[in-house]
Amino acid sequence: MRSKRILHCIPSMGGGGAERQLTYISKGLIEHGWNVHVALLHAGSNFERLQKSGAIIHQLSCKNNFDPMILFQLIQTILKVKPHLIQTWLRQMDIFGGIAAIIMKRPFVVTERSCSLNYGNNWKNFLRILVARRAVAMIANSKGGKTYWADKVNHSILIRVIRNSIPFDEIAEVPIASGESMGIEPENEIILFAGRFSPEKNLSNLLNAIRQVLAQRTKSIAILFGDGPILNDVISMQIRSDINNRIRVIGFTPQFWDWLKRANVFVSVSLYEGHPNTVLEATACKCPVVVSDIPAHREFLDEKSAYFVSPFSPGAIAETIVEVLSNPKDAMIKAWCAFNKISQWSIESVIPKYADLYHEILWQQAK
Repeated sequence: MRSKRILHCIPSMGGGGAERQLTYISKGLIEHGWNVHVALLHAGSNFERLQKSGAIIHQLSCKNNFDPMILFQLIQTILKVKPHLIQTWLRQMDIFGGIAAIIMKRPFVVTERSCSLNYGNNWKNFLRILVARRAVAMIANSKGGKTYWADKVNHSILIRVIRNSIPFDEIAEVPIASGESMGIEPENEIILFAGRFSPEKNLSNLLNAIRQVLAQRTKSIAILFGDGPILNDVISMQIRSDINNRIRVIGFTPQFWDWLKRANVFVSVSLYEGHPNTVLEATACKCPVVVSDIPAHREFLDEKSAYFVSPFSPGAIAETIVEVLSNPKDAMIKAWCAFNKISQWSIESVIPKYADLYHEILWQQAK
């Protein structure tokens, strides 16, 4: 089994959900006897976790996102590693990694982390589809991701839904955040958001809702963890708020689980998602969740396990957050229901699904 080599290609090991999942998958596959290699362009906040996974890392370089040297370096990496299988992550590497696999005549798998709403009619997405049609399989983390590809590739390509894995054992070991370093008192109510600061996260409506909540509940504090292309816009919205001292905008933190255990409510009002890591981790920490009423959230949560709101109504979002803060016992009942619903997606239960698919692909290739 140790002779089976897989090469994962990903742009970076930043703070996103795809990057986090790759660290879990790499560690799990190695424990299952795979020789795991990862080719990437940039490090990032999840790089140390990847190093600890035991994966062999191939650091590439580039002048920009379209540098043709990326393709050349990937071909060189394939020549060196001689992988039995290649898996690509995120659009840039779906294209570059997929083309390199095609040139080197290696079977490759495309990983789908989102849904159709994430993709417009532009040349990058069109090129990604063209390359992906030469893949042997697609791994989506949601039904929405599977549906996106269903009419874009032929029936010979395997399309599987494998949910995001959750490190329950690690989460159980972390302590509850004290809040002292941030001047947060035990009586403060914590409203938490974490994720990529990007347009689909609907942060303008979220911040409008948070301002309404903080105006009503004087002991509430909102903390937003994350980074991304609209970080400066989020900071500007915070500064313009008349209660900006009670809205904390913070970058990526490895203590996110600690804060989820301290928070009174986690809020995610995204316009669309795949299988959202942060919501899963919030439920794994038994933190009540307020989520946008979108198909991605409905795939694994229901009225008994979460509070659903329209992502387009700051007033409704605020009203629901206040409901959670005002009725902590009811909120914890829902949090426990949510925890029970996701308990099937431990790393130990998800990794064999990857390994089984890889073996199926290699068996077909050997025929």
